[in-house]
Amino acid sequence: MFQIPTEIYAKLLRADDKSLALSNSINSWCNKNAVTLESKLRPERHGLDLTCDMKNLIVPIENWRLDFGEIVYTLRSTLDNLIFFCATLHLDPPKQPRSLYFPIFTDAQDFSKQAKKASSQLDPIVSELVEKIQPYHREKSEVEGSSEADPLFILNCLSNFDKHRMPIPFLVPPQEISFQQSCQFYSDEDASANIPPNVVIHVDALEHGKTVMEYITNCPIKVATGKFEIKAKVAIMVNGHARDIFEVIEQVRWYSRIIVNEFENTLTRKSTRTLT
Repeated sequence: MFQIPTEIYAKLLRADDKSLALSNSINSWCNKNAVTLESKLRPERHGLDLTCDMKNLIVPIENWRLDFGEIVYTLRSTLDNLIFFCATLHLDPPKQPRSLYFPIFTDAQDFSKQAKKASSQLDPIVSELVEKIQPYHREKSEVEGSSEADPLFILNCLSNFDKHRMPIPFLVPPQEISFQQSCQFYSDEDASANIPPNVVIHVDALEHGKTVMEYITNCPIKVATGKFEIKAKVAIMVNGHARDIFEVIEQVRWYSRIIVNEFENTLTRKSTRTLT
């Protein structure tokens, strides 16, 4: 039975191990380090703002960034290694090894122009498979998703960003925030005039002094009491949008493994037909 080299699967396993280690590191830190929130009354006591108090909080962002970059690099290089291996099946050694890489494009014309040198060194059945899984196919009405949401495109963007600009994870509030707080108004009428409460949650990066929540009232607050803190989560910028870092890693890991398996299945079917 045909098999992809064990070195390629070893890289996928290495990405799995690094992902698990990063997940454990981030979860451990977030569980042990709740972000304290300071309550500040708004002008004329019409509500209150909750702002971050992070002056004594040490966040290991640099370590997380390096670990994340290694995961991205490992997955991207795995796909490049896959293409090189496929080229050796067609001609060993390949004629233009420096032109061999796993092409990833959101535009069909760009793919045709720029992937020629790599595709010409592959068996036609492999070259066809490479073209079929290009992100630009998601622009078709019958294909789910969009090209910019394709995991291959995301992996390629993160890889290019890591090589040239160094993507930096950052803390954001979780999707659901609960506070143990109580606000007392000067009268029952004032309290009734502020139901339901007017609350604005800010989900951008957490920084010391940054406002996380605004509680805006129509009437002045007499007193506010309670304990205010949140557990943060870690996000990364993807195509201009903040996304949960675990969600992104899982998506690109899962899709990279699917691609490697599909190449192995395709080449296995080809070798079986050749033998028969």
